[in-house]
Amino acid sequence: MIKYINYLNNKKIKKDIKPLFLSAFPSEERPPADIFFKGFENDHNVLYGFYDEETFIGFASLVLYKDIAYIFFLAVSPSQRDKGYGSMILTLLKELYKDYVLLLCYEEVDEKYSDYQIRQKREQFYLRNGFISNDLKTNEFGVIFQTAYYGAHKVKFEDYVEIFVYGFGEFARKHINILFDE
Repeated sequence: MIKYINYLNNKKIKKDIKPLFLSAFPSEERPPADIFFKGFENDHNVLYGFYDEETFIGFASLVLYKDIAYIFFLAVSPSQRDKGYGSMILTLLKELYKDYVLLLCYEEVDEKYSDYQIRQKREQFYLRNGFISNDLKTNEFGVIFQTAYYGAHKVKFEDYVEIFVYGFGEFARKHINILFDE
């Protein structure tokens, strides 16, 4: 059974999370580390470190907005991948936020990308874990993302933008554009 530690209550976990944060996500898809960690010094942005006994497994960061818990970043340490920990983390988040719609995004899955198979594998992972396509594609800082949700309803583009504004400030509004919304 994995356990979680909230960064707000234990900033010592930063030493485990920071290297994974910097290595798991391309620089164009993440804020600078100091801005990222500063964002979790309030009660509507949450950062968890996940551990199996004392072994660091990974982390997840969320923005809580209305009835939506947006999983902003989720990563499992390379040495701990393919052991079921990603699914365990998602199951735990579903339990912790059972009264919320869980929302996440991932890089667009299209054969035009050289890492198509990795993107496809990531999408299949989320679908296997009960997430459903939100039928929403966005362009954020020049990167195209698809969204998926778990819960009672789809998330509208307007709420998607407001999640970012609520979690990261008004400047976020001008960097998110809708590409497709049914």
